[in-house]
Amino acid sequence: MTSSPDDVTVVVRGGLLDIEILIQDATRNHQIYGVFGISVFAAKDLTVDELAQLPPLVRFAQITLMRAGAVRAAGLTLEPTGRNPRHYDVTFADLSEGVRALVSCEHVVHDNPYHEE
Repeated sequence: MTSSPDDVTVVVRGGLLDIEILIQDATRNHQIYGVFGISVFAAKDLTVDELAQLPPLVRFAQITLMRAGAVRAAGLTLEPTGRNPRHYDVTFADLSEGVRALVSCEHVVHDNPYHEE
């Protein structure tokens, strides 16, 4: 079983923390898995630069970076999905509060130089 990343690990979300997109993604996750969740990747055994070159992150012109500790400090959890050892869902019980908490996490946005249409 994959463990949750430590507080200093960078987690990467493809795209911006756009509230409407986050609500759509979290709702879709809830319909499928029964929990509100937002997909992220943890830079545990690769650098952020290496992650940005891989699918699905290569599809995004921009990537959003935040520390796992900032996510947890906002009252959110990081749950391994089992799909990929680097893939996690940021999970929360209440859709509006959870999305608001994620958007308020300290984060930075970078252009993805490896972006492919």
